[in-house]
Amino acid sequence: MAVPFIDVAIIGGGPGGLALAQGLRKNGIETAVFERDHVRADYVQGFRLRIRQRAIDALEANLPPHLFEAFLATVGRSPAESVALDENFNRIEHPGWGGTQEDAHGGKSLSRITLRQVLLSGLGDSFRPGNTFERYELQPDGTVIACFADGSAVRTNVLVGADGANSAVRRQLLPDFRIFDTGVRRLAGKMTLEDAARHGISPLLLDYNAGIRPSTGHSIMITSHRVDPEAYARYGLIGANDASHRNIAGSHFDNTTSYVWWNTAYEAGELGPDSVLETLGGAQLLEVLLAHIGHWDERIANLIRYTDPSTVAYLKVRSSEPGAIWETGPVTLLGDSIHAMTYFRALGGNSAIYDAGLLADELSAARRRGKPLLEALRDYEDAMRAHGYEAVQTSLSAMQNNVAAGRALHTPPRNQSPLP
Repeated sequence: MAVPFIDVAIIGGGPGGLALAQGLRKNGIETAVFERDHVRADYVQGFRLRIRQRAIDALEANLPPHLFEAFLATVGRSPAESVALDENFNRIEHPGWGGTQEDAHGGKSLSRITLRQVLLSGLGDSFRPGNTFERYELQPDGTVIACFADGSAVRTNVLVGADGANSAVRRQLLPDFRIFDTGVRRLAGKMTLEDAARHGISPLLLDYNAGIRPSTGHSIMITSHRVDPEAYARYGLIGANDASHRNIAGSHFDNTTSYVWWNTAYEAGELGPDSVLETLGGAQLLEVLLAHIGHWDERIANLIRYTDPSTVAYLKVRSSEPGAIWETGPVTLLGDSIHAMTYFRALGGNSAIYDAGLLADELSAARRRGKPLLEALRDYEDAMRAHGYEAVQTSLSAMQNNVAAGRALHTPPRNQSPLP
């Protein structure tokens, strides 16, 4: 039986893969997105994304006008101003507050769930969940056959690995590529603004981007995400609660309620051994954190104490090592699959969407303007590596300055096997 053909096959239905699919369709290029999971329920999906101009520009280029309008209309609100406090709730001067903002949009707060709803709109059968990619086979005619776990396959002119930090496409293309454990551990959680009012949480922690900078110990970053139900109502399912999350306990994936959220980071071992902390539920993790900060001013401690436990998890912070190069061919990479980075600069999702804009433009040049395909892919990869590897490095530097105050972190050895 003949293997079906698609011009561009995208592995992975995260923001980068879906944005690329939208951009290719907008330019009349046949494409399909093959996604392993029917429901996107990774922990990070329940949080907002700080949007940057680079991602907005890429979305404007890739989305049809009506979807870009929906995207702009359903963006939430976050505080535009910042305040720094010590553990006793005194305002302090902090010249390094917030780091370099670059093209970040203060006042805009993008729900990852709503963004996915926008990016899935109109894709129809081009989005194919339930397809677990296993390997690819290069063909003598320059095409690629992508093989899936159920025995199915598709032949394509360009195979794009947009399948995240654990990319199966990258493992085959770059078998020596490393994703490493930075030695940093993150805790984060959310509280609805209704609960915040009920518990008397200070407006300074709700109406500002608040950085708690203790004299000893680690900082806590706090911000809020406010939604506009009236704006959501104009766009049907966009901005609504996603039905695919209906059977997931707790409120972490509630997409229609405004909330305040916080995150903090420690070095491995400071809160306890990974083997123990990774088994704890949200309520137990809050107790662990409160054991370290419970003596802080009650206005801070109560934000942690009354956090919804279903929104709390313990995460190992990982990063790729920037610098990989390869010979351009019909298989390429996008987003976290090639430049996975820490969350400390809020660049990861924005970088993936920016990649999608770069690649859609180059593939359009190849398909519609006669540019040789390999030249188009090479130009994309050069631009993607330039911005992506810089983002990886700057996010690592920001992490070290935040968690270890510039001293060397106690990171696990990097000569480990690639993480699964």
